[in-house]
This record gives sequence, C-alpha cells and structure tokens, in this order.
Amino acid sequence: MSKAKKAATYEERKAKALSEGTRVEYISCPLCGRNRPLIVWDEETRFEVKPNYAIVQVRYGGGRGIGFFLNEEESIYLQSMREQYPELLDNLKEEIAKLYELFKNL
Repeated sequence: MSKAKKAATYEERKAKALSEGTRVEYISCPLCGRNRPLIVWDEETRFEVKPNYAIVQVRYGGGRGIGFFLNEEESIYLQSMREQYPELLDNLKEEIAKLYELFKNL
C-alpha cells in the first residue's frame, strides 16, 4: 500500500471516528504525555505519587502472549537514580518544578 493511500485511509478512518465514534474523555500526564480514560470500569483515574515505584524499569519476557515482567532487583528506584542516571533525575526535578509553578498559579 502506498503512503498516499495509507494517509488517505487514516484520514478517512479519523473522519468516520470523529463523526460516528463513541466519545471518551482522557487525562494526560503533563510530564510524560501518557494518557488514559478518565473513567475506567466505573472508577475515576487518579494521579498518585509512588515513592517506592521503579523509575527505570527492567523487564524480561517476550514471545507470543507471555508479556513482560518487572525484575525489581535490576530496576532503579528514585533513591538510587542520582548514582546511575543523574541527568535523568535532574531533568525530572526541573520539569516537576515547572509543573509546580504552573499549578501554583492556577
């Protein structure tokens, strides 16, 4: 299929979804852009700080239908980021500070 045909097909699908599709509201993380529906299985989606959550996750798996599983021992948690990923930690801190300033002024 040519790129022009694929683009036209995408535009046609988009137009059909916008005119006939089911409306769903999403919430998007202002840091990473990940989005999820506001309501999932009759429960509201929430943002939550998880200090003991692996920030850099190492997962193993693959293959058909197996999925990927977190290896907690190899993953890196917030407390250990300064040692292994100092630039990433600094970037995260800077962006959170910007986000804080935006929220402070709302």
